[in-house]
Amino acid sequence: MPGFTASVDYYRIKIGNIIGTIPLEIILDRCLETGDEFFCSQVVRNPVNGTLFGTTAASGGFINGQTVNVAKSVNEGFDIQANYRLPLEDWGVDKWGGISFDLAGSLLTKQSNTSLPGDPSYDCAGYFGSSCGTIYPKWRHTARVNWTIPGVDATLSVAWRYWGKTKYENLSSDDQLAGPPNPFISKIRAVNYFDVAGIWDLNDKVRLRAGVNNVFDVNPPLVPSAVVGGGLPNTYPLYDLLGRRLFVGITANF
Repeated sequence: MPGFTASVDYYRIKIGNIIGTIPLEIILDRCLETGDEFFCSQVVRNPVNGTLFGTTAASGGFINGQTVNVAKSVNEGFDIQANYRLPLEDWGVDKWGGISFDLAGSLLTKQSNTSLPGDPSYDCAGYFGSSCGTIYPKWRHTARVNWTIPGVDATLSVAWRYWGKTKYENLSSDDQLAGPPNPFISKIRAVNYFDVAGIWDLNDKVRLRAGVNNVFDVNPPLVPSAVVGGGLPNTYPLYDLLGRRLFVGITANF
């Protein structure tokens, strides 16, 4: 198939000692239940009366909730890339310029997390929620069509950015994630963004570029703040938060 190239790459990325915080109630519960030194060492009692209710760090009476290197994760999937240039010259219509297609996609098959040493892992592929930490669609891609305009040194392109659908993590069959449904949200629909851009080389020294991102002004999906996490808007920042955006730029070389 002349003009076509493609590649498929398998990846497995294992990360250990991830920085994170352990909820204080979990630290105290695990210390009481197991006597594990890792958890019990984070419970700092007042040396005089043994209370957990202190007023200063020096006097004790607190549970250490600082970040620690305890978590680990494993990500597995496939990265897919494909390019195709239409052989217009073979059809006798090369005067129309040139047309090419590009695809860069990722298929996530596993997103395994272990929050604490010795705990069972849970798989977040295809889910979102506070335990997963963010959104993990199984499929996402960027596809692009490029047209080299005849008669001028310019290229016009249209891009399609796609984020696949996901479910709320409590709907998972995984025992570590399963739980009562959220009354406000059960899934996040697939999201499609379309962008248009053009580049025009006016001469050897000046290049003009312009375009519109998120042409149809698609709003990000709303997610309850209790699910997405504190300090973030009511959605995941992986989505387009600003809506439709126009840009124009000039590059000049002297």
